[in-house]
Amino acid sequence: MSRNPELEALLQAKYDLDTASDEQKVTLERVYFARLDAIIARSGIPGTTRHLIEEVFVDAYREFRRAKKLEERAKLGRIR
Repeated sequence: MSRNPELEALLQAKYDLDTASDEQKVTLERVYFARLDAIIARSGIPGTTRHLIEEVFVDAYREFRRAKKLEERAKLGRIR
């Protein structure tokens, strides 16, 4: 499925944060929040928040996460 590169980067940043080790979380959280803040800044819509942006993309993120898990399983299956 083809997506907007900016959306893909946001979803990847969220996935990286969700799957990160404790040592990596602070750094990856900054990356993720920076992406959200950039979207908010470009939107020009007063009152837009990180939480609102996350709500808008919740379904896209679920689909992205599901695809990543299937991709990882396929890689593991090929290794065996």
